[in-house]
Amino acid sequence: MEKQRRSPLQSRARATRDAILTGAAQVLEKHGESGFNTNRVAERAGVSIGSLYQYFRDKDDILVGLAQRAEQQLLSQRKLSHRAYEAGESPLRLGIRAYINLLPDAPTAREKALEAMLQRRGPLGVAKETDKRFSAFDGFRSLSSVDRFIVSRAITGVVQSAVRERRPDLHSRAFEDALVKLARGFLNAASSSSED
Repeated sequence: MEKQRRSPLQSRARATRDAILTGAAQVLEKHGESGFNTNRVAERAGVSIGSLYQYFRDKDDILVGLAQRAEQQLLSQRKLSHRAYEAGESPLRLGIRAYINLLPDAPTAREKALEAMLQRRGPLGVAKETDKRFSAFDGFRSLSSVDRFIVSRAITGVVQSAVRERRPDLHSRAFEDALVKLARGFLNAASSSSED
């Protein structure tokens, strides 16, 4: 049976875990995948290798942790999104922006965290998370399951391709606008075909 890793319940433990994740992102950006190892991450984070292994099994576990931290930050930013919605931003745009910002804001760390999450969760686990994330959009609830699948996978596929291809404009307004156009076009077509 695999040993359970330590859960960071106290503020000091959470700070240590966060330092490890921040150090991991920095190591990935500076040294790339070939230079990414637990010793280097521990050194960069300012913790002992033993402390690192209290929180993470291996470097893949650290990459999953990076993606999970980004997901948690996304959940805590929903209050800010609500304020943006009240200021005139559409829920669709805010959802797309949130999905774009789901992974760490560093190209190599983002790419490797995405790969680790896809591998760890597997196709069905990723599908479940995608469905959960996109079920929050009011405009998607009225769609048939086929239409909901197509539009959600179109958005995730574009963002994941941009991450893998390290597009420098991933976080630009133009990229976000193009995805909003794609989704709105599909939603408009889906609603008009249901009226036929």
